[in-house]
Order: sequence, then structure tokens, then C-alpha cells
Amino acid sequence: MTMLNDYFFWVVALGTMILGATAAVVGTTVVLEKQSQLGDAIGHSVFPGIVFSFILFQTRHPLVLTAGAFVAGLVAFQLIHWIHRHSEFSYESILALILSSMFGLGMVLYSYIQGNPNFQRAAQAGLNRYIMGQAAYLMIDDVILISVTSLCILFTFIVFFPKIKLVLFDKVFAKSIGISTERVSKGLLLLCLLVICIGIKTVGIILISSMLVVPTVAASQWTKHYRSLVILSGFIGTVCALIGTYFSTVVSDLATGPMIVIAQTLCALLSILFAPSGVLWQFLRRKDVSV
Repeated sequence: MTMLNDYFFWVVALGTMILGATAAVVGTTVVLEKQSQLGDAIGHSVFPGIVFSFILFQTRHPLVLTAGAFVAGLVAFQLIHWIHRHSEFSYESILALILSSMFGLGMVLYSYIQGNPNFQRAAQAGLNRYIMGQAAYLMIDDVILISVTSLCILFTFIVFFPKIKLVLFDKVFAKSIGISTERVSKGLLLLCLLVICIGIKTVGIILISSMLVVPTVAASQWTKHYRSLVILSGFIGTVCALIGTYFSTVVSDLATGPMIVIAQTLCALLSILFAPSGVLWQFLRRKDVSV
């Protein structure tokens, strides 16, 4: 219980909870648009932007590295759509190509600066934390960046919620009343990219897509109404972030990001089993019918 009075614990917990809520809310659109794999590809593709920003400015300030990640994510996003438009390859193959090539480029750049005398004066030890994430090293500047960006993301989402809902569920009707479905879809992917950029230091580029997808999977077992799905997903993302942060702090040698994802996954599995439309209740209903 003494941990609950610890300042550094609440700095990390506040950052992960805000990130968990924002990622879960935006993640509802990713899941419903069936773009979960795109989030994973973009997540891996931002790493060269982080390293290249460090090479240019020789600083690990979160705003500089996040800006580099955002630019790299935009480049990856444009490459995916350009190749998809001008080739006959499957969408999944293109995602795999961009994911592996961009992440490989990031690792090459990271290897280049290791031991390079031109970068000895700049602290580069923390760059590898963006691969697996290390929420325990979140500082107040990181939390401020996460908070401000999340507020902008959530404000945009709420303002355009009616249009977003129409585009997700009835694109034909949305077009008929003058809504540009392509712009809305690109805007949603842009919000997803922002979430990825502010979350990679916390959970890493490998696990960030899980924070977008898993809370929606859990929430969708309990409701079929989109507004309720958004609220419940945000709640699950927030609570699981707090639980994961707490256990990773109490138990030594437990990474915070993976613990958050494990908490969300357990929540999703329990929802799949015990929700009214879950596996257990369906099994019991079939058993009653057969009897």
C-alpha cells in the first residue's frame, strides 16, 4: 500500500493510464476498419525516425524523438498506399514489406551510432528502450507530452464522432450526404499514428498495436453499440494500465509495458468466456437446447 503514496509510481501510472485510455478509444476505429495489421506495421516503421532525429539533433528530448517518429510513420503510411495502388501484391504482403524494411533501417541506423565518435557527446543509451518500451523510465516531460497529445486526439475524436460513426458503419450513406469517407479514414489513421508515437517509449514498438486492439476485443463482447464500445474500451484500457503498472512496480524485474498488455489480454479472454455472448454462455445454451 505504501506504493500508492509514491510520487514516481503515480508519474508512471498517470502516463500509462492516459495512454491506455486514448489508445483504446482510437483502437475501436482500427478494429472496426479491419486495419489492425496496419497499426502493427506503422508501429515498427517509426523506429528509423527516432534514430534519425537523434542523429540530426543529438538529443533524446521526447518531443524531438516523437516528431521524428511521426514523420517516419507518415512516410511508411504513404509508401503502403502507393505500393498498394500501383502493384498487384496483397495488402498483407505490403504491410510485411514495409514493416520489416523500415524496422531494419532503424536497426542499421542504431548500429551506426553505436561506438561512433561523432555521437559520443550525446546520450544515446535510452534509444533501445523504444523497441521493447520501458515505462519505468517515464519522466514528467514524457507524461506532459502524452497528456497534451492525448487531449488533442480525444477532443478531435469527440468533435468528429458523428461522422466517424457514419463512416465506420455506413460508408454509402456517409458519401450520399456529402461526407468525404476517404478523408475521415485518413484522419483516423493519423490519430492512430499519433497514439503510436506517444506510446512507443512506454510499451515499445512491438507491443503498441496491442494497446490499440485488445481493449476493443474485450469491450465488444459486452456491447454492440458503438458509443458504449468506445466508453468501455477506454475504461478497460485505463484500468488495465493501472493494474499492469502496479504489479510491475511491486514485483521486481517485471516490465511495465508487457504487464499492461498481459492485463488487457486476460481481460479480453475473460470477456470472451463469460460475457453474455461469450463461449461459456453459448455452450450452456446449446446444452439446454439439446436436453
